[in-house]
Amino acid sequence: MKKLVWFTTIATLFLIFVAPAILALGIKLIPGGDQPGYDSAQRLSIYRTRGIMQQFTSQGTNLSAIGTSIRNPNLNNKKDIILTLYDDKMNVIRTSVINGRNVEDGNFIKFIFDPISDSKNTTYVFDLASPDAGPEETIEVFYTQNMPNWIEQYTYDKKAYPGGLPIVLYFKPVSKIAVIKSIYSNLFTRLLNQ
Repeated sequence: MKKLVWFTTIATLFLIFVAPAILALGIKLIPGGDQPGYDSAQRLSIYRTRGIMQQFTSQGTNLSAIGTSIRNPNLNNKKDIILTLYDDKMNVIRTSVINGRNVEDGNFIKFIFDPISDSKNTTYVFDLASPDAGPEETIEVFYTQNMPNWIEQYTYDKKAYPGGLPIVLYFKPVSKIAVIKSIYSNLFTRLLNQ
């Protein structure tokens, strides 16, 4: 009986204090927050020259991906979906391409690119387009006017509107040790507050 108590105690302590560090080693991208809510009836079609541009400000360093929900009705779009990231002077910084075959209807899609080390508090513009797709191969993105303050505006059909796509920014961790430290500080804070 005593061995079982010791085994249970050691196993529990291992799960609480050691397992998070082991699991943290596999983390490659950290989301900057949750995806803002949106109304699924508010959608914009993207095909040929109809793309969407959105301005936003990065909240952290090592910006590595932008994620949003995309509809591919009836999985018709099998063309490339291109996200081009620009700086505030409209110079191309990064490009990420995903083929429409990999986009299920209504999926949350991450456009991953090489990290931008000095991205914190920097304003960017991205262009989301599918230039080879015709009207029958359209993809749709959701939009809303109720956005966090780091999303400023979007442009569709050459007109600017307040709000934008409900995006999530992803950041590459500065180091594995920083991720582990953050996990343990959050764990201990939660344990002490209960």
